[in-house]
Amino acid sequence: MDTGAGRFKPVVSMEQWGELQGMHPNHGGTFRVGEELEIKGSRFRVKKIKPKELVLKLLPKDPGN
Repeated sequence: MDTGAGRFKPVVSMEQWGELQGMHPNHGGTFRVGEELEIKGSRFRVKKIKPKELVLKLLPKDPGN
């Protein structure tokens, strides 16, 4: 979870996610390893989440696009 303060907090369960969401009302989003994201027309997969880094892998574009 992005705490909104420049740090990521690991979330283990939905119960913990609810608690962290209450503690960090300015959070910007929740990310999971393996999740695919689209940013400015490029596709990425979340490889690793560190306290201050979100490591992404660039994915190839769909051949149909």
